[in-house]
Order: sequence, then C-alpha cells, then structure tokens
Amino acid sequence: MRSFITTAIPYVNDSPHIGHIYEFIIADIFARYKRLKGDEVFFQSGTDENGIKMVKSAEERGKNVKDFVDEKYKEFYELKEKFNLSLDKFIRTTSEEHKIGVYKFWDLCKDDIYLGNYNGYYCISCESYYEESEAPDLICPVHKKKLEKFEERNYFFKLTKYLDEVKKLIEEDKIKIYPNEKKIEILNIIREGKIKDLSISRDIKRSKGWGIPVKNDNSQVIYVWFDALLNYLTGLGFGSKDESLFEKFWNKGTVYHFIGKDIVKFHAIYFPAMLLSAKIKVPENIIVHYHITIEGEKISKTLGNVISAEDFLSKYPYEAVRFYLAHQPIFNDWDFSWNHFNEVYEGILKKDLANLILRIFGILKRINYEEIDLTKSYLKNELNEIFENYKEKMDNFEFNIAYSRGLELLRKINQLIDHKRIWESKNLEDLSSLIEALLLILRIYEPLIPETVGKVKNELEIKDNIFINKKITFAPFYK
Repeated sequence: MRSFITTAIPYVNDSPHIGHIYEFIIADIFARYKRLKGDEVFFQSGTDENGIKMVKSAEERGKNVKDFVDEKYKEFYELKEKFNLSLDKFIRTTSEEHKIGVYKFWDLCKDDIYLGNYNGYYCISCESYYEESEAPDLICPVHKKKLEKFEERNYFFKLTKYLDEVKKLIEEDKIKIYPNEKKIEILNIIREGKIKDLSISRDIKRSKGWGIPVKNDNSQVIYVWFDALLNYLTGLGFGSKDESLFEKFWNKGTVYHFIGKDIVKFHAIYFPAMLLSAKIKVPENIIVHYHITIEGEKISKTLGNVISAEDFLSKYPYEAVRFYLAHQPIFNDWDFSWNHFNEVYEGILKKDLANLILRIFGILKRINYEEIDLTKSYLKNELNEIFENYKEKMDNFEFNIAYSRGLELLRKINQLIDHKRIWESKNLEDLSSLIEALLLILRIYEPLIPETVGKVKNELEIKDNIFINKKITFAPFYK
C-alpha cells in the first residue's frame, strides 16, 4: 500500500502556534502509524506564501514582503526538527518548482477558464469572496472582520460545471470526508445551489505584484487558493521533468489530507472540481480536525493567549507535546489549559506509561533466564483484541480513542504484574506474557514518542520469537 499524507500548508503571515503544531503532529502520528503497518508513505507539508495577506502583513511590520515571507517560512520549517516530524517534503509556494506545476495545471484547465467581471465582497484574512447571502451583515463569518467591496476584471474557473460530479463523488464516499457531519455540511452547501464560478485571479496592482503571474497576462496574479491547493501535486514533482513521485503516490497511492474545519469548502469542493477539469484523480480522504480554544477563549494575539512552540518547549520535552495533542478529540472543538497538559504529562505519560516500562525492565534485570520463548504467552488473544481495536480507531483517525485503548492496556498489565507477583515469578509463561505485552505497548506508542520508544527497543533483543535477556542498562526517563 502507498499513502500520500498531507497537512494544509499554513499562511506565513504570522508565527506558528498551537493550532499549526497540532495539525503537523496528528498528521505525523498517522504517517508513522502507516509506516509501522508496512505502507510506503510520503508525508508532505509546506508554506503558503502568496496572496494579498502576505503583502498586508509585511507592510504592517514595515518589512519587505520577500524578507518577511522568508523569515516566517523558516519558523514553520523549524517545527520539523523541534517536534521530530517525519516529513519527506516541505514545499514553498514561492518556489520555481511550484510555479512550473501551477502553469501546467492552468493549461490543463484552460478550456474551463474565462475572463469576466467580479463585483462583490472580500475578506483579506481568508483570501475569499463572499456573497451577501453568506455574510448578510458584511462581516466575515470566519474572521469577524468587515468585508471590503471590490470590482475588477478577473479570470474565472467554471466551478459550477463540476458541482454535480463532485456531489456524487462525496455521496458515494469516493471522496470520504471525516467526520460524517462535515460530509453532510458540504453536501448541503452544494445542494443550496448558491455556489458560482470561482474567481481565480487578482489584479496585479491590488496584489502589489506579489504572487504567480497569470500565464501570458501580467496584469493579473493567480488567486492564492487556486495556486496553494496545487501544492499537493507540485510537491510530488507534478510539472517537472521527473513526475515519478506524482505517479507513484498520487495516481497509484491513497491520499489523506489533514485540514482544519474552516477550509473544508476549498478542499472538498474547489479542489476536486479543479482536478476533474484537469482530468487528475481526486483525493480519497479529507480528515477535518476541529478548533482549539485556550482556557475557554479563542486563540487571539489581542488576548495574548497564543501558544508557540517555545512556550511548550521551555517547559516540557517535545515528546510530551506530541503525547498530549494525540490524546485530544480530533472531531470536536477542545480547550487547552496548562493544568490539563500537566495532568496528562504527569498522570499518563510519566505515571502510567514510563513507570510501567521501567517496572518491566526492573523485572527483566532480576530474572535468571537467558532466553524466554514468547510463544508461551497466555495473553496472545487478549493482546490481539486490544491491538485490533486500536488499529480500527487509528484507521478512522480517532487517535484519542485509540490511545484510550492504550491506557487500558497499561493499567491491565500493571494489574497483571501485581496479581501474579511477576517480579518474583519463575514461571516462563508469566515472563513471556509480560514481554509480549511490553512489545505491544511499544508498537502502540511508537507513533507518539518515537525517540523514546526507539531507545527502549534498542535495549531488547528478540530473534525468532525468543527474547534474549541481555543486561538492560536503560535509565529512567521523563523525570
């Protein structure tokens, strides 16, 4: 199996915060999980660097837009190392490779592109036009800012031509949207019949020249959402001399898009329609995570409650952040607090998981057997049932529920140790069961805390279902 896993590419109009970190980490956890299952995985993210918003943000800070974008790109790219993200590609939409792919795609869609006049309301923050019916008070429904009225000549994409086909693909789950309520929401938007053809360019004067110029028309730049969505293709080499990765992971793989709930329309309606026009396969899976509040308040620079990577890493190890975020509900809004973070860190990661691993290692250090046959375990059926349940939840992206199964396993093994008094047992079946349980614990938690699990696995030697009892030297962790 081949899996192409992506995050949405964040705007670089500001520094990364907990919302960006969350999306990167849950997508990385899924990528690592799929690799452990044996899939060939390509995991991609990047930065969305075009659009009027970038110009405005740079101007507000008194900076040259290119210098500003380069500075913010670096902050996002550094998250890869800070949180041990297993990314295979991190694309920039200002790159030449992206531009070449966008031009190829534009040519493939040219029969569905025409010049027309736009007259309507625009939100710079989400780079999107709104009809009065969508925002009757002329306030952006997402950013709660007053919409600006614009009239200009743009290029349009015949979006309406493909709406029936997009609707059918979603209804038949050929484009599967998680959770189901988001599928219903998108279908209702299409059925309302209010969607119009999509304006896919902006006047170069209004955009101040920042963006990808429309091919053969330097008076316009390509609309940021039209170019940004194509990163999923151009990151795989679409439009380049070597399209082997595109062929391998897009055309012959399964696509998984991880996105926030405020951009579903772009990914579930606009992008599939664009792909249908270009005669390119549509993505199979759109996983929509919900929003985070901070102690009951929406994330806001004005309120001063934005949580950055440094806010986390100055207090906790990076794996604690990965561990905590994986335990939060993906398909509901949820509230962050430092007290809750510390409860998960102290109560689950340290007390339940780390202490159990150290307890098992302590037992293994004391036993006299040089080899233990793992086929003697009496927990095989029970452990297999737990693992199958875990995999079912992971395959449906319900990571927090999957890891609640992991927590059940940890507590069950602690109870087993106490009930059987395994620390003084000489029964090979007890020890075989304990080691097999440890191996399952490591398998389940490796996508969350890969560095620590790697260190634990390095202390274990297993050949042909035989545990070789070396002198274990592993030291305590997560103090």
